[in-house]
This record gives sequence, C-alpha cells and structure tokens, in this order.
Amino acid sequence: MNSSKINRIYFYLIISVLVNLLNFLKEIEDESVSEAVYETLVLFPVIFLLCFATFFVRKYFIGFKKLMYAISYSKFTRIVFWSSVISIQTIVLSLITRAITQFLFNDDPDPVFFDLIFWAIIIATFFITLFVYFLEHFFESQREKQNIELTLFQYEKEKTIAKYLALKKQLNPHFLFNSFNSLMGLIAIDSKKAEYFLRELSNVYRYNLTQNEEMVVPLQKEIEMIQSYFYLQKIRFGDHLILKNEIENDKMNMLLPPMTIELLVSNAIKHNVIEKSKPLTVTISTKDDLVLVKNNYQPKDIKKYRSNSLGIGLKNLSDQLELIHHKKPYFKIIDNTYIAGIPLIHPEI
Repeated sequence: MNSSKINRIYFYLIISVLVNLLNFLKEIEDESVSEAVYETLVLFPVIFLLCFATFFVRKYFIGFKKLMYAISYSKFTRIVFWSSVISIQTIVLSLITRAITQFLFNDDPDPVFFDLIFWAIIIATFFITLFVYFLEHFFESQREKQNIELTLFQYEKEKTIAKYLALKKQLNPHFLFNSFNSLMGLIAIDSKKAEYFLRELSNVYRYNLTQNEEMVVPLQKEIEMIQSYFYLQKIRFGDHLILKNEIENDKMNMLLPPMTIELLVSNAIKHNVIEKSKPLTVTISTKDDLVLVKNNYQPKDIKKYRSNSLGIGLKNLSDQLELIHHKKPYFKIIDNTYIAGIPLIHPEI
C-alpha cells in the first residue's frame, strides 16, 4: 500500500473521529451514555464509508478523460460542474444517511423524515464532501509536484551525463595522445604528410566543437568528418584498417545526431583486434531509411564485449534517437559481422 493511500485512510479516520466526537458530546447531554456510545459506534463506519463514497464518486468522474478535457478550458465551467456534482452527491448521501439513522435510532411511532436532523445531516454531509474533495485535490497536487520534480531531476541527470559525454568526446586524451605521437613521427619523415595530418586532425575537432550542440546534422557532414577521422586512424594502423563507403547519394541529405558515425567507428576500432593477419574492415552503407555501420566481428575480449554490448555511448545515442525521432537503433551480430542500424530522419520532419 503506497503512502497516499495510507494518508487518505488516516485523514478519513480523523474526520470520522472528529464528527463522531462532536455528535457524542451533543447526544450525551440528552441521552444516556450507553445510547450515545451505541449511536457513535454505528455512525463511525457510516461517516467513514461516506468519505470513501465521496472519493470514489470523484474518481469516477475524473476517469472520463474527454469530459475532463472539455471542462478544462474554463475555470467557470469547472466550478459549475464540480459544484453540481458535490450538490447532487450531498443530497443523495444525505438521504441514505438519514434513512439509516431513522431506521436505527428513531423510536417515534410517526417519524418525520425531513426534519431538523435531516437538514443537519445535509450540512454535515456537505462539509465532509467538500473537505474530501479539497483533500484529494491537495493529494493530486502533491503527486503532480513530485512527478515534475522527479522529471526535472531525471532531465538534469541526463543533461549532465550528455555534457560529460560531449566533453569526453571533445577531449579524448587517448585519441589526442595517439594523434600527436603519429604527428611527431610524420614530421621527422614527411613534412607534407604531417601538414595534411594536422589539417585532418583540426577538421575532426572543429566538427566536434561546432556540430556537437546541434540536435541533428546531414549524413553528408558525418561522412566528411569520418573520412578525416579515418585518415588519422590509418596513420596508426596502416593497411590493417579499411573503410568502405557505400552510401547512396540520395540519402546524403537525411539527418542523424552529430558524431553518430564517429561513435560507431571508434567503438569498432576500440573493441576489435586490428593486425596484419586480422585486418578490420568498416563498411558504411544505407538501406531504406537506415545508415548501417558494419565491421568484421573479432573482439579483443569476447566476455567483456558481450557483457557490455550496449555501453554508455550507445545507450545515450539510442535514447537521443528515441527522443527526437521515436525510433531506436539496433545493434546485432550476424555471421561474424557486427551491424549497427541507425534510423535516418527525413529533412522535412
């Protein structure tokens, strides 16, 4: 049982106790203690059930989503609607309560139904009903507030993680270290090649810095960046690393989150064996509304690779795509080929 249900029961019990206490103090002046106690014991569950009846009637009407939507546009309409519901509910519950009290407590051979007691019951029922409505409205407001706070907390958490991942991409120390090592080696051997290497390195980081704040970028920009990125990796791995570009020209204007291809390619390089006897081939292609990044599956650590098949970066990418496109990517292994399928977004969407 959750806390809101427990709180509701506590409050309804408090209402029942207070009303019965007032009634007991009044009745004990005119009747014997035993009669006052008997009346209190009977009225207590009646009032408690009255509170729950009010709660369920309110819940019943709130369940009509179209009705709630229709009255949500005008404050006046909401007041009129709920005032009507409370009034009708008060009359019906008062009639039922009056019938119960007259059956159990009235010894008059010629009882009058609509007497002062009936009007007292109406007033008491009205205030109990009104109190329950305000109480339930308060509970709902608190739940909505908690949900909003939870959503904001989750949003801030995801935002912080996203910023961390973006910063990690921008300042990847291993990539920088390897790149500068390669650059130093090239300067001593081939200054022209070193100059070209430095230009490609600046292209990668310029793209990272300028496009990382964008929600989506054209596939063509991603491919241009990955060619620069792959050139840098080729200096390190030589002919043991192969890139195949099989992108259809008519798909170049389609969109995807920035750094998507780089994430997939860097994952392939990071997690797979790359050597003369086992070269790594990365193929980028398109099929329907997907961009496919494939590589021959030759992981460095099979157990680790399988247990972390969807790391933080890929999970973040998956969540990002679902948020902006309502479609998730897929990652699978078929015939010793690792395949990542990324949904592309039409520019007109």
